[in-house]
Formats: sequence, C-alpha cells, structure tokens
Amino acid sequence: MIKGLSDRIKIARLGKIHLGEKKKSQKSDNLYPSATDYFVVHADTNTPKEIADKFHKIYGDRPKELNISFPLDDPEKFFPQWLKRYANGTLVCKGDGEKAIETEPKTGERKEIQCKYKNCPYYQKKQCREIGNLQFYVSEIPGGVFQIDTSSYNSILEVNTAIKLIKEQNNGHIANIPLKLTLRPLQVIVNGYPKTIYVLNLYKPLNDNIKPNKEPVKDSAIEPDEGPEMPDADDLPEDLFPTDIDNELEGLPDFEPISDIDDPFSESPINAKYGQLKVTHVKTLKNNNTGEIFYGLTCVDNKNIQHNLVSQDNVEQLTGKSLIEYELEPVNDHLEKLISYKILEDVQEA
Repeated sequence: MIKGLSDRIKIARLGKIHLGEKKKSQKSDNLYPSATDYFVVHADTNTPKEIADKFHKIYGDRPKELNISFPLDDPEKFFPQWLKRYANGTLVCKGDGEKAIETEPKTGERKEIQCKYKNCPYYQKKQCREIGNLQFYVSEIPGGVFQIDTSSYNSILEVNTAIKLIKEQNNGHIANIPLKLTLRPLQVIVNGYPKTIYVLNLYKPLNDNIKPNKEPVKDSAIEPDEGPEMPDADDLPEDLFPTDIDNELEGLPDFEPISDIDDPFSESPINAKYGQLKVTHVKTLKNNNTGEIFYGLTCVDNKNIQHNLVSQDNVEQLTGKSLIEYELEPVNDHLEKLISYKILEDVQEA
C-alpha cells in the first residue's frame, strides 16, 4: 500500500449532460449549438452508448427534470467555477479573477499571471469564459457522476444560491440528499426584444421517495476533511466552444454563450421598457424658476431610436455606457425621468 495513493478514492465520470443540441447551418455545413428546454444525453467520446441508452430508458429523450444528489459536501469540488480559455481543444489559461495559470501550448510551460478578468483582451473577445462544471449522481444510474458544463451567469448563480440554502437547512450538509435538477424558463431582453432562455434550477423536494446514491462510501482511513476525488473537469466543453463557427451565425438563437454570438452581455431582465439603452450625451441643465440643477440624457436603443431622459442625480459618468434594468417615470409626452438603473458592464446575464 502506498501512503497517500492507495487510500484515495476517485469517483468515475459516467458521461456528460448537455443543455442543447447541435444543428447544421442552412448556409454551410457548420454545426452550431442550439438551446433546448430539456436535458440532452447522447453517445459520444464523453458518454458511452450503454450509459446514454440507460439514461434514455429511464428519462426518455427529452427530460426536463432529473433526480440527483451530490457525492460531497464541498461545492468547490463538485461545482468548480473558473475563468477558462481554450486553444485548439486545450486549456491554456485558468483563473479566479485575481490570479491565473497560463500554459504555453507549444512547450507546456506553465506560469502564474495576473488574472485581469473583464479587462483581459481574451475575455473581451469572448475567448475566455466563466465556466461552471456541475458534477452529480443521477440517482437511478449508480457507479459515477454526470457532468454539465455551463457558462450561463444565471445558471451558475441559481445553483450556487440553491446549494447554499440547502446546506444551511441541513446543518452544513448536502451530500447524498435527494434533489431535483430542472431547467427553468427565464424572460430576458436580447437586442431590445423579449426572449425566453432556460437556466439550471436546483431544489430539495418536500416529499420524495428517491433513494440517494451512496457510492462511493467514504473510507474510514481518510481524514474527515478529505473525501473522494472528483473527475477532472477541465476538458474542452464542446458545447461552449465550437471548433469552427461562421459570422453568419450572429443573431441565431444562442446556446450557452459561444464565441461569435453576442448574447452574454446584451441580455437583461425584462423590466426595461426600451431594452438596452446607450447613453450618447449627458447635459447639465438648470431650472430658471427654481435654480435647481438637473441632468438631461440622450439615449438610443438597439433600433437606433432616440429617447430623452432627465435625472436629479449627477449622471455625467454614464456617457457612453449602456443602461439595463432601468425604471422610468413619465414627465410629459416627450420626456421621462430616470429613477433607477444598472450599467451593462456591472451585470452579466445568461
């Protein structure tokens, strides 16, 4: 027996569950991922045919709800989240928003660098993504975990929130608790138009007879703060990073955000009257009767229609910014008052 090796347990990954299906472009033979409102499992290099067949036998071809449980209490192990950049199918940079490990593809040399996150040119070009790899037992299929890759802001946020709440309600535990994983519809605005997307939703059912998967059992020789090792989650998430995609795909329905489809930062909750508004000018104005200072904003929406707003707050810093989740109050037929807002750069949706 080798100390530190022979006493370790590593959980196997049985396969991957996808959040969409690949379709062929009508203008070319290129495949692009298209979102679905159901979970997708198919035989491929990540999922053996026998596992895919077993999944379909239990859940059918278009399941919208899965019975799951987590093998550990530590979400950092079963739901790791990183900023990741891939090149030619290889992970070349992995960061946490402060530090990153960058790999030189030709030599394999690795070095620690500063992670500039949203200021990184690769992130701005959408070559780097926030990616969460959710790994869990499907209760009816023992023997290992399934994995879902997502770069959806809303999915990551919802699952993180649910995990925290479930742990708080169960004395800090979540391992082996029967849970439901579903896809929940969410209304958003894309390029000024309403759209329904589907995000991951996790919850603990009130009454459920599902028996949680107990494999693998924790070895008594392992220290309490240790546990089974999860499968490597850094392999290329092919649904997020197609190897070849044409500019012709711009504007098509998006899957989990992909390189040339401009969706991650153009979506906002549906409580935005005109969709996304870009502030082109801000002027300082004065009421001649009262002497009160206020500010006038000239904005354009995604259809290039101009809107005139006023604000009692100093909003000069909004010039050139795009507003989302804003609330307006009518002043007259041609003017509206800006009550509240969020700036696009501060919020990531979908």
